[in-house]
Amino acid sequence: MNRLMLCMGGSCRDERLMTAIALMPINPASKTKRLIHKLSRIQQTVPTGAWRIAAPWWGMFLHLDTAWLLFAFAIIAGFGFFFGTALDVIMRESGFGPTGNTLLFIFGFFVAVAVANQQGISLSDLKLAVACGLGGAFVFISALALIKAGMARL
Repeated sequence: MNRLMLCMGGSCRDERLMTAIALMPINPASKTKRLIHKLSRIQQTVPTGAWRIAAPWWGMFLHLDTAWLLFAFAIIAGFGFFFGTALDVIMRESGFGPTGNTLLFIFGFFVAVAVANQQGISLSDLKLAVACGLGGAFVFISALALIKAGMARL
């Protein structure tokens, strides 16, 4: 498949703005490819103005369409509810309840993806992004459970 990349540079001084647009035929099977190209394009963009301060942490999410952001949140919320309920059965009173585990899972997932993006890890591969997010969510819940257990022993 032939791809044509169109790149445009920034116009202001001290500003790196790189926009890459991939032109390729779109069919129903290529929706994931469109998302990957959109994520690749987002990671190359440096925002301007006040967003430059917030960009290292959550600038990646600012550039996603509302539909993609809601879709991602709905999927992560579903995974979070599944894992939160399972962790509640396993941890019982040491955990945070099914709702608390779900909320912590969702928060940990998005923070892990944002931190990985800030560290320069390219998350254009969805498998890597999901693995990074799931790992971060479980590390976050585990750390909070350890803190809660330590506070209970005091």
